[in-house]
Amino acid sequence: MVIRTVFVAVVVAVVSTGGHASAQASLGTQLAELVALKQKVGDADTRTRVEALHRVWAIGLASANSDVKLSALGLLAEPAGSASDHIRMPAVYAIAEIANSTEDVRVKVRALATLGEPLQASQVPIRDVAIDAVNSITRSGSGAQIALAALKVLTPAVQSGNNGVRIPAINAVVRAVEGSRDDGAFQTALDLLVAPLDSSAAIGGMEVRMMAVRAVEKIGVEASEIGTKAKAMGLLQSYAARSGWEPEAKKRAQEASSNIQNSMKER
Repeated sequence: MVIRTVFVAVVVAVVSTGGHASAQASLGTQLAELVALKQKVGDADTRTRVEALHRVWAIGLASANSDVKLSALGLLAEPAGSASDHIRMPAVYAIAEIANSTEDVRVKVRALATLGEPLQASQVPIRDVAIDAVNSITRSGSGAQIALAALKVLTPAVQSGNNGVRIPAINAVVRAVEGSRDDGAFQTALDLLVAPLDSSAAIGGMEVRMMAVRAVEKIGVEASEIGTKAKAMGLLQSYAARSGWEPEAKKRAQEASSNIQNSMKER
């Protein structure tokens, strides 16, 4: 009986050691392959580049190891910054999928930072795709660190003079912070929304301001801290009194301020 027990213990130890060694070998293989793909991801030949991009995507998505995912994201930064949509769009989708394949905050924050380049591109389509990618990442997990990283990378889009970029970015600001329950993120978001509230665009200016009013309202209502609610209300009330705003926009800002005030009474 003692001999059998010892034998079983030895077998379990061997199997366990073997499993660990196998995992280490697999990790080493994945990292080595990513290193080998570094030159190919930026190759001048489109076929080589696209094939390498998709291989990096597959490795980053399939691996359970955060270091592999971080390495894959590092390689995807180059194609994400490409001038060609057929290269950078798949890279943006790959970045979002890898970020959403783990709960590791480090991976999500790195993914958001990697989207900085496409979010500042001169073309609208890729910027909108990148905004969707930010929404996807923050929806899958939006703690304070992730929310703040998203707000940082969204800043150029929120401040854009192009409504096709600015309006979806304003909506993305709300999505970034709504699940965080972090007062610091709420405060940062309110500061970021001042730019669209100040929009004086002749075409689409009212639409942008109304979107920003709605965003400030939602953040103010959801905030748990009185100071943040008061800040949101103060913003809305100051703009509701602006002489340059349309009557409809003023009315909407006043309604939004009242809704935030009512949320204080419900506490």
